[in-house]
Amino acid sequence: MAIDAGSFLQQMDLLQRRALFVRISQSDLRAASFLDERLGLQGREGLWVPLQGLSELASAIGQPTATAGCIFHIGHCGSTLLSRLLDQDPGVLGLREPMVLRELAAAERELDTPVARLARERWRSLFADSLALLGRPFSAGQQIVIKATSSCNNLVEPLLTLDDQVRIVLMYLPLESYLATLMKAPGGGLDILSGAPARLQYLHHALADDSIRLHHLDAAETVAMSWVAELLRFRQIETATVAGRRILLLDFEELLENPAAHLDAVRTHLGLDSTPIDNAALMQSPVMRAYAKSPGHAYSPADRAHDINLSRRKFGREIAGGMRWAESLLATHSRCESLRALLH
Repeated sequence: MAIDAGSFLQQMDLLQRRALFVRISQSDLRAASFLDERLGLQGREGLWVPLQGLSELASAIGQPTATAGCIFHIGHCGSTLLSRLLDQDPGVLGLREPMVLRELAAAERELDTPVARLARERWRSLFADSLALLGRPFSAGQQIVIKATSSCNNLVEPLLTLDDQVRIVLMYLPLESYLATLMKAPGGGLDILSGAPARLQYLHHALADDSIRLHHLDAAETVAMSWVAELLRFRQIETATVAGRRILLLDFEELLENPAAHLDAVRTHLGLDSTPIDNAALMQSPVMRAYAKSPGHAYSPADRAHDINLSRRKFGREIAGGMRWAESLLATHSRCESLRALLH
């Protein structure tokens, strides 16, 4: 089981101190947009293992894990598309949004508080074991690229400390485009709105100012606050001594403008083999012309541009309000000044 990549670490249950492994094929992993509840467990062979057994399994792997790197992001910013582009290389396997990382991220935010279910050292051990088990390749030389859920960005710094070789891509959109993207989403981007409390807590800590109140913010201002929090986090990670040159900050709009060049830069950053990529051919590829989260749905960069421009016309007032809120915050806090260049 320890060396079998087809025995996938799918879930961690901290209440009952156990972890779930499910039987899955490499082709199923490549097809999946989300390795969480949406994976579908009906009819799959599964096995619950006590949490204390994860260390033994991770130790028994007996070979270096094959994780080339990770993609972290702010949500709704093209990270799934980037993962699928990398996944076109048969020597790369993308794992998109493993549930265990989301569960570990939630547990990390509670560390050192009275409600924490794990002590910090125990959490670090589970994090290391989970990464080792997720990094098992199906074949020799295969490299794993993990794309985390947008609520997992608090794992970046622990990951950099844990693994001094790991390379990380941090993806984002400029705020104006991000607001246009989220305003057109059903419910104004419910996942971003639901994750706002954790992001506001981070922002309070980063700014040493807890005056912002979530109930004072409308939907667009909440999106803007979430963007500021995550981009401030990314900037601080990017400049941290522990990061070195292991961080690549990537603007999704720049990726769309010149996908071949930016895909090559990402591959180089992650230490993947670099091969010449024809931009025109890449733009016509099935991956670039489908909705990454649902590949059966046609959706090209031109379709996205049309939708974004339509959102700007339809939600212009909300977008302008979110921009004003962010610009006011940046003007008030010098720690946010570096974000000004990323607004548009």
